[in-house]
Amino acid sequence: MIKSIKTGIILLAALLLAWLLPWCYAFVFASPSWSPFTLYSCVTHGFASVDFDRENNVAGRDLQGNTYTQQQFDSILPTFYYRQLAAEGRFPSEIEGVAVESRDVERTNFMFRTSPGEINRRRPTVYQLLESMPDRIDLEPATDVFRITGEGIEFVDMETNTIDQKKSAAFTKVLRDKGFSFPARVVSGNPSTRKRYDNGYLLVDDALRVYHMKQVRGRPFVRRTDVADSLQIGQIFVTEFADRKSLGFLVDSEKRFYTLGAEDYKLHEIPVGKFGPTRENMMIIGDMFYWTVTIQGAESKRYVAVNARDYSLADEYRPEEKPQAWAEYAKYLFPFELSFTSPLDGYVKPRIAEVSFQALWLGLVLGAFYALIRRRSPGGRLWQTVGVVLFGLFLFVPLLVFGTADRKRRADVFDVRPFITRSFPDQVRKINSSGIRIPAISSTPPRPRNPFGPRIITSPESTITINPAKKTSEKTVHQRDGL
Repeated sequence: MIKSIKTGIILLAALLLAWLLPWCYAFVFASPSWSPFTLYSCVTHGFASVDFDRENNVAGRDLQGNTYTQQQFDSILPTFYYRQLAAEGRFPSEIEGVAVESRDVERTNFMFRTSPGEINRRRPTVYQLLESMPDRIDLEPATDVFRITGEGIEFVDMETNTIDQKKSAAFTKVLRDKGFSFPARVVSGNPSTRKRYDNGYLLVDDALRVYHMKQVRGRPFVRRTDVADSLQIGQIFVTEFADRKSLGFLVDSEKRFYTLGAEDYKLHEIPVGKFGPTRENMMIIGDMFYWTVTIQGAESKRYVAVNARDYSLADEYRPEEKPQAWAEYAKYLFPFELSFTSPLDGYVKPRIAEVSFQALWLGLVLGAFYALIRRRSPGGRLWQTVGVVLFGLFLFVPLLVFGTADRKRRADVFDVRPFITRSFPDQVRKINSSGIRIPAISSTPPRPRNPFGPRIITSPESTITINPAKKTSEKTVHQRDGL
């Protein structure tokens, strides 16, 4: 029982060290990294980044090494700094042969962002469907929610918590007439009222067909798109940009990225390469000429410039990211890292990351050292040494601490082995768990001769009564005791 408790404490200590040691190491030695803000310029037709000069003033720099003052940097990115240029009277009247005004740029500019934390989370089972053509200018919150089951779509009134049979039947009928197969695999929309207009929802049915559904004057509006079911669309982002040009962004099973036209429902592939929304971050800053797409994963980052008029590739840039020294050293110190949170989701649960086989070299050294210092310990040394080789510092430290404490405790216990050896020279001896020799149970030890030494009488008695009928003199008592 004691051995099991001790083993459990050692394993618990090893798990705590697997969590705390890498975290403390990164907290002490990690240095902040800075990634400059980068956009594609429609003037220089190259990527330009915000930088700082020697006086710590804002400046710009492109990939060719050219530097720009703050005013010059505003001029090479006119669609991004159009407000500043318009306020200074420096906004160009023509860009790439197209006559432009600041209001045209404002209408066509947009920003789109997505992260794995938004994807890897618990999905709701009910959704709100706004009125796309409200009586007033501002959008109004929905008074009901809907859910899609294997039988159809159901609208539930939030105030009475009852199913609106009439509305549910109307939407279910229109969806079935358009060929929708229940239930839905993907339901994507933006039920917020803080937007200029509402585009409803994009749905993927059970047959992997993509549909557009919204509510217009209380009636269902359903259209089937031209997206082929062979693409197996797995992720959809509904976009409601000011120019109303696109209906949403889609990702298929091969991690290809698309945009869906709002007017003709045509699908256009965006040449950004493979994009995994569950593992990578994406940010798109777009205007009427070019989109700057930034995709960042755990170990890489890339910038892609896309022509907004025909969705062709304009340029691509992959910055070289040198790993920091402290991160490289950590691969040789820790065989893995135990963490409870992750930037990829919002769940709190134990998970193992950063597995490194390079830490086995340190494990071999620690295992050899542990076997050397415990070479005289009884039993279990082999498995403990193997564990130290595999788990390194995480297991070596608890075993060393508990082993030292155990040896100190044994040293403080009175050693009775010399007494037993003198008292039982002819008996069969055994060794218990503490390394102490004890006689066999069936043996009868002889009575020791004066085990506590001679008896000393400080105040001699005149008589000692053994038998009421017989008395012994003081001299006889001293002779018997050898005095």
